[in-house]
Amino acid sequence: MAPPSWVILSCEPRVCGGGDDPVLPQGADVALSLAAPPRVAVLSVSRRVSPAEVDPCARCKSPFVLALDPSAGLVLLVAPPPPSPDDSGDLRSWTDRDGNERTFRVSLIPRPLYFVCDVAAATASHVPDPERLIFNNDLGVIAAPGGGRGNYMVVELQTIVGDDEATLLCFSSVTGEWEEKDVGNPLPSWIWTFYDIICHDGKLWWVDTAAGLLLCDPFADEPDMKYVPLEDKEDDLQSEDEDDDDGCGYCAERVLATGRIVQLIDGKFRCVEVSSPSHGAAPEVSMRTLVNPETAEWAPEYTVSFADIWASESYKATELPEKAPQLRNAFVHPMNPDVLYFFLKKHILGVDVRARKVVEYEARDSSESVLPWKLPPALSAVSLRRWKRERVAEREVVGNQGRYGNGLESSTVCKVSDVQ
Repeated sequence: MAPPSWVILSCEPRVCGGGDDPVLPQGADVALSLAAPPRVAVLSVSRRVSPAEVDPCARCKSPFVLALDPSAGLVLLVAPPPPSPDDSGDLRSWTDRDGNERTFRVSLIPRPLYFVCDVAAATASHVPDPERLIFNNDLGVIAAPGGGRGNYMVVELQTIVGDDEATLLCFSSVTGEWEEKDVGNPLPSWIWTFYDIICHDGKLWWVDTAAGLLLCDPFADEPDMKYVPLEDKEDDLQSEDEDDDDGCGYCAERVLATGRIVQLIDGKFRCVEVSSPSHGAAPEVSMRTLVNPETAEWAPEYTVSFADIWASESYKATELPEKAPQLRNAFVHPMNPDVLYFFLKKHILGVDVRARKVVEYEARDSSESVLPWKLPPALSAVSLRRWKRERVAEREVVGNQGRYGNGLESSTVCKVSDVQ
């Protein structure tokens, strides 16, 4: 009995209390509870990572997974800060209209905490605050090449509209220091919004589903930033002379971006897009594959109408409405580009798009943020014993329930491919 080769990782870790917790072993800072898709795997972290008491002024109230280096088993997460000391900040005073002196304390909103978790080693390393502010949590993590186990770099790309230069804010676990590196900004007039930061081929790739991909090697002394457009619209994105009658070009592109996802699948970047319904026709789902990053060539893979999927017996068996999914939390099987997973009415569905049928289906309590993660061999070996225990418990649950029916519990898993 082998553990799963990949998991659907919840971006919302579970915080464990004491050292006697059955999920988090004594002395461990992090542990991964494996679950075979379509179930969701959960990361557990210690109170050292996420404190029991949180600063009431903090914007971050609970831990959240920001990025992965899947092949290295590294997880970058943000966590809330503990309460600030009572005497923190500057003491100010003022005199009211009655001549009474009043004092109050002014302090900055506390910064969140950042940790890089090595799941196989069960460790979490705190990333110190940089002098320069982190803008939007557009952070990626990447293992150091040939630097030994556990070495990594945390990187944020910071851009300013109108500037043809950008800044890489880099933290190296080798030096223990932050460093700023200048890079080019391929689209100075574009407002970059990154939906994902992906590790691939020794580089970090920033994904803007409206404009395209930015990539560079952050370990280089002088990183060379490259740009891969999603389609031939670079001139449109660069245009600064918008016709008032046409509305805001940036806003129009952002609307387009909500119907796309870009993901690394089986070593290749794929772009999935869901079209809007037109003239009463059902929307379509399509996929393109990046053939050559140097030439920005995208090859079409398939275009399928949702009407064909809804008409299948496997979809009808789910008893869900004929409604196109939002791609906000959607993702593709990391080793099979034909299988698309998405949430619909608090259900997660795995659809073989080419075959036009549902292959997996589960009722969920919520539609939480998730990330697909192809597990490295080292992490699979560490988690094998826990996986066997979970499989025994899973058989006991599934064996007492039908494959379909109303009122499914959150633990119910349906392999729709079994339905004739």
